[in-house]
Amino acid sequence: MKTFIRQVFDRQAVLKDEEWELFSSKLEERQYDKGELILRQGEIERYLTFIVKGTARMYTCDKDMNDYSVSFSSENTFCSSYASFISQKPSLVSVEALEPIFSYRMSYQNLQDLYSISHTGERLGRINAELYLAFKEEREILLLTLSAKDRYLHLIEKHPKLLHLVKLEHIATYLGITPQSLSRIRNGLRNS
Repeated sequence: MKTFIRQVFDRQAVLKDEEWELFSSKLEERQYDKGELILRQGEIERYLTFIVKGTARMYTCDKDMNDYSVSFSSENTFCSSYASFISQKPSLVSVEALEPIFSYRMSYQNLQDLYSISHTGERLGRINAELYLAFKEEREILLLTLSAKDRYLHLIEKHPKLLHLVKLEHIATYLGITPQSLSRIRNGLRNS
């Protein structure tokens, strides 16, 4: 299964065999059950977790314990609080398995050690950080420029599986609307 991760990363920057051996020796296999918390808000993110199979939801809670979906992660993506991981400060989000997850993870210290000895590993880290930043920028722009209906259509086009895994109230908070507004949008689409 680790060879699958190598194939994903080799599309970004090819690791030499000795670099891959070192990198893969630091990966920890981890499985999560549906509903299990991978990270709890307030904890420090100690691992960068890569999902091989499954889907996770990142969310935050306000002082009244209302939760707001921040993002969703599935196969071939990371599901960590990147801000907490980089800063090693308490996370502002929780990460929950929406279905059983099979993943590999690497500790903060192991990743820093690899960066210091592998130019290609450091390059992979930079590329993935850039991809994450581009994703976040696109999400902000979509939230500011698209109507609620268009944000919903964009979400189901990009992630149709989410409709079967995620409660509608969590999808609504991700879209920045109320569950009632989402119901109206869905009913309107069904009737058109």
